[in-house]
Amino acid sequence: MKYVLGIDSGATSSEVLLIKLPFTRKSQNAITGKYPPINLNVLGFDESAKRLVKIVKDSVKKAGKGSITSAVAGISGARLEKDRKKLGLAVRKATGLKNVLILPDTETAFAAAFEPGERNCGILIAGTGSILYYRDTKGMLYRIGGWGRHIGDEGSGYWIAREVLYRVTKYYDGREKPTKLVNILKKEFCIDSANIIKEVYHNNFEISKLTRFVFRAANSGDRTSKEIIKSAAENLLSHFIPLGNRSCRIALMGSLFTEEKLLGKYLKKISKKKYDRIELFNPSQKPVLGAVKIAMTNAKALEF
Repeated sequence: MKYVLGIDSGATSSEVLLIKLPFTRKSQNAITGKYPPINLNVLGFDESAKRLVKIVKDSVKKAGKGSITSAVAGISGARLEKDRKKLGLAVRKATGLKNVLILPDTETAFAAAFEPGERNCGILIAGTGSILYYRDTKGMLYRIGGWGRHIGDEGSGYWIAREVLYRVTKYYDGREKPTKLVNILKKEFCIDSANIIKEVYHNNFEISKLTRFVFRAANSGDRTSKEIIKSAAENLLSHFIPLGNRSCRIALMGSLFTEEKLLGKYLKKISKKKYDRIELFNPSQKPVLGAVKIAMTNAKALEF
């Protein structure tokens, strides 16, 4: 039996899909798995390689030695080709698997949403970070955004969580109206005006943990939380500025769109007013399936 291996790794988790060949849509021949996240920018090369090797070794055990004909991994933060080649080499040396391709996670996500020849289309990813990946009428690929939480990632999960701290500290000053976020911060994380600076600046408080609570508060009617999410949608919309108002299709991907409905709702509403020729949609396939599709193409090229 032969298999192809697809891996999609973002900032919060890694999803694995091992597909037995030949693959048909009706066949039930997939082995799935969840692993810790891999992000080159956050973890660095050594830890990223260690985690990816673990995933591949586990997959080889499940499939059987010599059974995986092609493996493709979409890795967050793998923007530079030299980093991807180095990571692929490390995996090949550690696992003995020869046909390993490392791609940016945006590229595998793109493959999940669109066919290889489709033009004038893109994916807007909103998870811990944010980025627009766009293919023009000539097939040229462009990245808009995705500069990381310190200098970019507008409208992302991290951006939303940071806005919570911004709005809550304004409340502490008396510059903001009451919000449920104050009580959430206190109840869930034991943070208040007396220790917020210490927790954020000295105790490495994981800011992104706040994101899901913003959506909960918004769904229960909190005005401030709704304002933050609407502002996030407006910031995500700014990724479309380089596109003008051309006619194109944009797939909404990432945890903020798949797990939370409110952000996508706001984004689609304001997009219709400003970019009425851009079609926003939620794709049916997960990014890990994009990695599998590319792996299957590679496997066919090698005549497996």
